[in-house]
Amino acid sequence: MERWMIGSKIILLLYIIALAYFSPAEPARVLVLLILIYVALNLILYIVNKRRIKQGLLVIVVVYAAVCAVYAHPEFALLLPIGIYEWASFYRQKRAALLLALLPLAFMQLHPLLVQYAFVTVFIFFNYSMISMGISRIIIQEERMEQLRADAQRLAKQLDENQDYLRTSEYMAQLTERNRLSQEIHDGIGHAMTGALIQMEAAKRLLPPGAEQAGALLQNAIGISKEGIEQIRLTLKNTKPLIEQLGYSRLKAMVESFSAKSGIRTSVVHEGNMEIISPLHWKIIHDNVTESLTNAAKYAEATAIHVEVRVLNRFIKAVVADDGQGSRKVVKGLGLLGMEERTAAVNGTVTADGSAGFTVTTLIPYAGSEESHPSQQSAHE
Repeated sequence: MERWMIGSKIILLLYIIALAYFSPAEPARVLVLLILIYVALNLILYIVNKRRIKQGLLVIVVVYAAVCAVYAHPEFALLLPIGIYEWASFYRQKRAALLLALLPLAFMQLHPLLVQYAFVTVFIFFNYSMISMGISRIIIQEERMEQLRADAQRLAKQLDENQDYLRTSEYMAQLTERNRLSQEIHDGIGHAMTGALIQMEAAKRLLPPGAEQAGALLQNAIGISKEGIEQIRLTLKNTKPLIEQLGYSRLKAMVESFSAKSGIRTSVVHEGNMEIISPLHWKIIHDNVTESLTNAAKYAEATAIHVEVRVLNRFIKAVVADDGQGSRKVVKGLGLLGMEERTAAVNGTVTADGSAGFTVTTLIPYAGSEESHPSQQSAHE
């Protein structure tokens, strides 16, 4: 818009100069000075960046052009419409600008510039309206493009999070399947071969004297069976995932699934000897973290949630902290009471803090520290 204004003013100035210098009457020398003053005012106008100063300078430019038109050269009246439209562009009042620009026609009456002024006013208004509409459309398109870029970034982020969740879920499924197959082999083939080995050893003892060849064959079968059973045991030991591996993987998969569904950023960390955490403790931690995540999504208005599991000297510590609005007074609802009940079943405690976001901490004593109380742990933390 600014370039169009500058171009229009230059064209009008050239037209005024042409009218003055190609008219029958000899142009006054002061015309050059008046045009230079007008150009200087416009240069200052486009140098200044502050809105109010620009508006004030535009008023000065319009008044200057009107004074020059009345007392010096009537041709300066042709500069009034462009100045009025430029001033009106700050207020987006196109119709009012047209009426204000046409107002001088009432004072020109049968002046020779009457038709030229009306033509310039209407023509510039038409161009001004078209350019304003074009700029508005460009602004709308830019806003849409910005929204599309933001949506694309959000979708790309969700895609990355979903891919991470899929990888975690696939890994979790592999661990679960390994655990299931190991247990089935142990309970099925392992027990069957162990029973067969016991029966072969019993049969060896029942062989009559002199059946050395049959005894040797039976002993050979017993040896092969023992080696097979030992091989199965070692294979199952190496294949069956560790309890802590299953527990932490399930917890991480659950948190990432929550992040993918809710759109809230999450992070999961662990520290310490995870082997200490029993399946029962993992279940309590998993249930408490699930409840905390659900509460954060419902009430906290959080954008990020951090989950950590740490094995301390005597306690297992699980923390869920969000960056939401928090609460000075923690009201215990069914969710928090349920966490306290299931944690108290293993002599643990649950504390909630809403001073900075909302933080739920679960403390569970592990084997060898059941008689300890969480308050004793504060000296070690």
